[in-house]
Formats: sequence, structure tokens, C-alpha cells
Amino acid sequence: MFVVNSKKIILGAYKKQKAIGAFNAHNLEIFEAIVSAANLIKAPVIIQVTPSTLEYFSPAYFKDLVTTAGKIYPNLPIAIHLDHGKDIKQVLECLELGFSSVMVDAAEKSLSENIKITKKVVKIARRFRVSVEAEIGEMPNSHKKNGACLVDTEEVKKFVEETKIDFLAAPLGTRHGMKGPEGAEHINFSYLKEIHQAIKIPLVLHGASGVARQELKRARLYGIAKINFDTAIRKIFTNTLRKFMGANKTEEDPRVYLNAAGEGVEKMISEKIKTIYF
Repeated sequence: MFVVNSKKIILGAYKKQKAIGAFNAHNLEIFEAIVSAANLIKAPVIIQVTPSTLEYFSPAYFKDLVTTAGKIYPNLPIAIHLDHGKDIKQVLECLELGFSSVMVDAAEKSLSENIKITKKVVKIARRFRVSVEAEIGEMPNSHKKNGACLVDTEEVKKFVEETKIDFLAAPLGTRHGMKGPEGAEHINFSYLKEIHQAIKIPLVLHGASGVARQELKRARLYGIAKINFDTAIRKIFTNTLRKFMGANKTEEDPRVYLNAAGEGVEKMISEKIKTIYF
């Protein structure tokens, strides 16, 4: 496994109307499931962590996991990404550790403030030759009943042109968290087409866990080149673990039951990569 700049693999996918899977790792078993799935399929992958995950284990520990895995999977191209970074200090720490890309999320701010904060992160990241993802517009989550508030395409163009970001996340009809089963969330393709025509950089789909496979495939035709999965991973891991423990009530070895949960995640990730990359 070798660490690559996220921009290299995302642009490569963008040009071929493919998408790179970006999977959130919450523990060692999920990390290994992501790497193992990508290696078996022979596809590049992005492993990402959120600020809350980095409270669970430090950025340095995460980077050491990547370094160790590189010795096991020497031919797997992988990028490591900070997802929804809000603290510039933490962004800088990840850059100094050698992360492949970072996301700065100031979407809850005004457009002018979002531009100001994002430009600052881009300037810092360029010193490390690292790519930057940013978000514009408020994206709902599973606790909010209302849908996404679409951003005027002129504002999107202004944001991209002034910040010089590498990838853009915008509210496209999906939500963070899963409101229901796979297929319950839908991409707003008319709006996606507008954004794709307005800007010429790769787009990122957040909240993909609840989107049906055919929609994920179709989204690649309109600039979506990075697709994030988080909630689906946590649900599969937890549900598989519960099912295993229900059937094996006397099992006390965490290596056994956590491995079973990890295998469930690996199967799901393999399916997602096959859908969006091939």
C-alpha cells in the first residue's frame, strides 16, 4: 500500500466517470475491512476520519495504522482524509502528519465567512502539496425532517473560484445518517447537473449510505468522483456484532466477535466499490 494525494486518484476517476469510495474508519477492525476490501478488488480507496473519531484515537495513531498496513498491502493506492474538519489547528496537525487531503467544513457560516476560512485552509494545505475539499450549503442529517437547502449556482461558482478548492461538497438531496433503508434517500439530479455544468472540479457526494446503487452509478456521469460512506458502515458493524453475540452468548473473546463484525463491513465495502468504481 502506498499513500497517494487524493487529488491524483479523484481526478483520475473524474476523467473516466468513475468515483472513489471514501470510507470512515472508526476502529481497527473497520480500518482493516476497508483496506482488505480495496486490496481484493484492486481499486484505489480513501480512508477518512472525522474530528470525533480523532478524539477516540489520535491522528498520529491513525497515521501509524496506515504505515503498518503499507507493509502488508504494498501495491494498494490509498489516500487518507480528514472528514468535516472544523478546527484549523486539527487540520494543520493532520497536514503535518502526512494526510493526503483535508476537508474544511464551514458550511454553517455565511458565504463570505465560509470563503474566508476555506481560503485560509487552502493556503496552508498548498504548502504541504495537499488537496482540499470544502462544503457549501447546509446538508440535513437523519434528525432533521426538512430536505437540503439548495445553493444558487452563481454562489457555488463564486465559492469555487475564490477559494481554489480541489473538490466540492454541496447539498444534493441526500442527508448525513440514514433516514431509512438503502434506497430511501435520493439525489437531486437536476440540481447536480446544474452544479456540474457550472464548475469544472470533481464533486463529492455526502450522505451516500441511504442511496440506491443505480443512483450512485448515475451520479458519476455528472461529476461525482468521491462518494462518502459512514452510517452504513456503523450500522453493518453494529448489527453484525449484535447478531453474532445473540447466536453466541457465551463467546468472550473480542478477537472473535469483532472479527465477525469486521467481515460484515468488508463485504459491504466490496459491494460499494464495485458499484461506484467499476
